[in-house]
Amino acid sequence: MSVTVIVKLSVDPEAFERVSQERAGDFEAVAAEGRAAGAIHHGFVAGEDEIVIIDEWPSAEAFQAFFATQPVIAKLMEAAGVRSAPEIAVYRTLETADKF
Repeated sequence: MSVTVIVKLSVDPEAFERVSQERAGDFEAVAAEGRAAGAIHHGFVAGEDEIVIIDEWPSAEAFQAFFATQPVIAKLMEAAGVRSAPEIAVYRTLETADKF
């Protein structure tokens, strides 16, 4: 069963989006490496002064192995002005009668 990984970044969403456009090739390369490492879904959402990454991975270990070996991610976070270490949480999927 896959897991959902939520990563919260303390950053100005506009600055983050600007870096994502300026360095689109880096974002695309990291995404391709993530897919190759097993990532199932990946996306960003913005809140007030934060970006939240919502991923689906086959396991917490698969995500952790990928994230730990990605120096480009740290450089992109620095370029965007991320203010603190990311908050990472891993959740297991519950099989409920109302799931769709």
